[in-house]
Amino acid sequence: MRVIIAELKQESNTSAPLTTIEDFNGFHLFYENEVIEKLQGTNSEIAGFLNVLDSKGHEAIPIMAAFAVSGGPLNSEAYKFLTNRLYSGIKSAGKIDGVLLALHGAMVSVDELDADGTIIERVRELVGLEVPIMVTMDLHANITKKKIKNATTISGFRTCPHIDLIETGERAARMLCGILDGTSNPTMAWQKVPMVTPACMQIDFKTGPYRDLLQENISLDLRGAIDSSAFTVQPWLDIPELGYGAIVITENDVALAKELTSQLAKKMWDLRSELINISLLSPSQAIESALKKNSGPVVMSDLADGTGAGSPGDSSVVLAALIAANPSKRCLVSVCDPEVAALAASVGVGAEISTSIGAKKSFEFSSPTRITGKVIRSGVEHFRFTQKGYNGMRVEMGLCAVLEIGEIRVLVTSLPAFTTDPEFYRCVGLEPSTAQIVIVKSHAQFQDSYDAIASEIVFLDTPGMSSDNVAHLPFTNIDRPLYPWDSELTFDASAAR
Repeated sequence: MRVIIAELKQESNTSAPLTTIEDFNGFHLFYENEVIEKLQGTNSEIAGFLNVLDSKGHEAIPIMAAFAVSGGPLNSEAYKFLTNRLYSGIKSAGKIDGVLLALHGAMVSVDELDADGTIIERVRELVGLEVPIMVTMDLHANITKKKIKNATTISGFRTCPHIDLIETGERAARMLCGILDGTSNPTMAWQKVPMVTPACMQIDFKTGPYRDLLQENISLDLRGAIDSSAFTVQPWLDIPELGYGAIVITENDVALAKELTSQLAKKMWDLRSELINISLLSPSQAIESALKKNSGPVVMSDLADGTGAGSPGDSSVVLAALIAANPSKRCLVSVCDPEVAALAASVGVGAEISTSIGAKKSFEFSSPTRITGKVIRSGVEHFRFTQKGYNGMRVEMGLCAVLEIGEIRVLVTSLPAFTTDPEFYRCVGLEPSTAQIVIVKSHAQFQDSYDAIASEIVFLDTPGMSSDNVAHLPFTNIDRPLYPWDSELTFDASAAR
């Protein structure tokens, strides 16, 4: 039988600068047979789709694979271009028997607040009511009525950091093949849970409430679920229907699906206070404490400027605090500022520059910092991830410079690269393990890669587009009541649909 496979993924932060088609070109944007050529055998949902379809003898009809890193809502041009390519590909595919669709689940456009939901709705209109549509999503997806109404099933990642992309694709594809083979009738139940929690708590490799929640989700497989997902929504979405979501799929058993969904939703709600219990320190507090320690590195997360959460990575707030502290021990920090990187390249290695750095895009949250530093490295840079899930993936940093300001080393990038891997600094000759303070701009993923070398991990309370001070996010479009904005809210977990 003939099955459409497609991907259209981006995680939106509604406070961040708009995402363009160039952002997709910068990560990946493939069409038709190129989808299979580029993604088969990778850790991707598409590869999972292909594994199962091939094993069952079904024909994959590749339409497109589009993926951009986290950023602001898609501008109209990008959203219309990408969705039109998807819809026209489906229209021209001829008779099809099923759809496997990889989405993020938290994508917003300037035209559609529930962009993923609208995509599923339109695909449903194109293929009709009888064709099964299996959708995969990031576990940070925001589940909505529109998504549920038009998808046959929705399956989410079960790990954070996300290392199970291929397995998630295989889970969805197996359910589809069961329908096509006439051996299965997947039945889905779902429930929204009115809560939002900080992203820095969402890691599965350390004991704690988030790991407990993900293990509860997986344990449902032993209680009759054929698939289940705990969607713990990323918090930087000022949109209606924001909140956690629980989904359970059973083999043709509606009552059991609802029962297990309610159990998962109750677990989410019961853990809410633990999941929001974080400690954020001011940069000056954290720096003063770290410099008094006998050994490092103390790894500090400027998470409000997290490049993996849609922020531009151009805040210099922590750099300003380091300069004010005048440290006598080595400190590493980064700022995305292509103008300063270009200035450093123009004067050359060994020269000194005096300029303002940062806040080119995050000017609503912070101000530039005046610096004087010596250029000790300049050039176009990249690194390859050594982390689980993305191991070997090349990350472009653009034209870069390393500036020396006393014992502070400032890595200036032209692109808002992920800072989660120590290779981010190592690729420009800076060694995190021997520094006293290392600044990253990440919420969760860095904790995996830095855990082996960090003497301590600290989360900073800084201004920015991706703050984890959730209760103070200035949202106006979210539905209320919603925890933690409404801390006395009560919730009945027995109302699964």
